[in-house]
Amino acid sequence: MMHGRITAWCLVLLLTLVAPAHAHELLTLDGHVQWISGHTMIIATNANWMDPGFPWALWSIRVDLRRVPQHQYAALRQGDLVTVSGVLSPHNNLLIGRCVEQVERWTADWR
Repeated sequence: MMHGRITAWCLVLLLTLVAPAHAHELLTLDGHVQWISGHTMIIATNANWMDPGFPWALWSIRVDLRRVPQHQYAALRQGDLVTVSGVLSPHNNLLIGRCVEQVERWTADWR
């Protein structure tokens, strides 16, 4: 019984040490602007690499722009192609943006 409790506590400790490190991993996504207003942008990204069961899937992702310099997104409009870098929020419900770059020519294989 005691061995099971020690194992459980070790597992909990391990998960608390690993989870925050993964949460702050820098992500870079390519996509096009679906919507932008204030400090929020929604991009549609070709995420066929996310799930092989859904090839060529489009995923919409909300991006918090409060930490992105305003000159990087001030002129963006719906349909513009962008590369966004940031980290996932603690609840995994949005990307906290760090950098937004407008892409002049699209090089990905969109179908």
